Amino acid sequence: MADLYLVDELGQFVADAEISNVSTVSRHMLKRNVLDSVGCAIAAMGGAMIGRIREQVESVGATPVATLIGGGSTSVEQAALLNSVLVRYVDLLDTYLTPGGLCHPADNFGALLAVAEQRRAGGEDFLLALAVAYELGCRFSAKVPVMARGLNHALQLAMSAAAGSAKLMGLDSDRIAHAIASAVADNVSLAAIHSEPV
Repeated sequence: MADLYLVDELGQFVADAEISNVSTVSRHMLKRNVLDSVGCAIAAMGGAMIGRIREQVESVGATPVATLIGGGSTSVEQAALLNSVLVRYVDLLDTYLTPGGLCHPADNFGALLAVAEQRRAGGEDFLLALAVAYELGCRFSAKVPVMARGLNHALQLAMSAAAGSAKLMGLDSDRIAHAIASAVADNVSLAAIHSEPV
């Protein structure tokens, strides 16, 4: 039998996750965070850069399979881009603080919303994918002080967004592990990119 690595365990965790594992309190918090994310996106609509990013997204001319917050539709990746920028733009979204680092679980919202729509996922599936993404991102942040070690906290986001997306896509544990590993390998960056002024 091949050796199991942490990423294999993460893949199995994601594959095994069910909505019944998410407590009533956690479901309530997830729904609150969804509303908060949508509120942040709406507040960002008039942002100086939003129009430019929307123009770029619309210039791609992709097959419309995912909705853009504020109207229109495009490809999954372009919807994930614009919707994520909208949620993050006013920088009022959630923050999970840990010794030596932090993460913003709501950074997963835009990507998972686009994937959920493309996959025609229901509300429970979307909430479960968010729960999986939040759990992985926050636990990784708590266990690995990424920023204290000189790395950017986008590393956790790559891992969590890949995990939540893989859950929505119904991948098996091996493919989920590969998705997480690929996302992490491609998203290691230095914390210096968040040095002031950002």
